[in-house]
Amino acid sequence: MVAYCLHAAEPVMKTLSAHVAKVAEDGSSVDVDFRHPATEEIHHLTFYIDNQTGLSGFDKLKELRAGQVVNIDYVEGEEHRLLIRRIARVKLSGPPAGLEKFHGF
Repeated sequence: MVAYCLHAAEPVMKTLSAHVAKVAEDGSSVDVDFRHPATEEIHHLTFYIDNQTGLSGFDKLKELRAGQVVNIDYVEGEEHRLLIRRIARVKLSGPPAGLEKFHGF
């Protein structure tokens, strides 16, 4: 006899890096431009915050500026709404954090 478990599937976490296009006036969402790595096609996507969203290195989405690169971990919610689980700015140049205190071996 085989037992089957009928549970709703958990949403699959996905990750992407994209350029910030704009942040909603009320700080509830962020629009980004994502360049697909295989097709080079640019996709304009909107991501929303909810009670499970984590911000890494800043306190509010409104601190993000157009052109900044962000990494977004997200799930697809109801009605194909993209919900942020974690978002962090990506530092594009300069030494890694903490390296300024490194004095060699």
